[in-house]
Amino acid sequence: MSVPQPRFSHVPPKGVRSRSRLQPKRSQRSSSRITQIRKLGWEMTGRLTVNVAMSLVALATLVRLIPYYQTQRQVLHDMETSVETATRETKRLRADFSRYFDPTQTSQIIQESGARQSEQHIPIVLVDPLSPPAESTPE
Repeated sequence: MSVPQPRFSHVPPKGVRSRSRLQPKRSQRSSSRITQIRKLGWEMTGRLTVNVAMSLVALATLVRLIPYYQTQRQVLHDMETSVETATRETKRLRADFSRYFDPTQTSQIIQESGARQSEQHIPIVLVDPLSPPAESTPE
C-alpha cells in the first residue's frame, strides 16, 4: 500500500530548480565558500604578519637614527654659532680696513696707536679760577 503521490499540472519555469536538486549543490557551495574564507584568512594573516614585521624594522631603524640625528643637530648648531661669530668679525675688520686705508684719518690713527702728537697739537689745561689755591702745610 503505497501512498499516492500528488501530480501537479504546473511545471516550474526553466531555471528554477526544486529543493531536492539544490541540496547537493548547497553542500558543494558551502565547502567551497569555507575554503575561500580559509584562503582569505591565511592571506590576511600573511599580509598582517609582513606588515607588522616591516613596521618593527622601520621602528628599529628610527630608534637607531635618533642619536645620529641629535648629534647632527648639535654640530649644525655649533656651525651656525661659528658662522655668526665669523660674520661679526668680518664686519668689524671691514670697518677697520676702510678706516685704516682712508688718507684723511691717517694722522688720527697714528696718534691713537702711539704717544706721538702732531706739531699742530696744543695742549689745553682747564683751571677753575674760583677755587682757592692749595695751601702747603708747614712742618
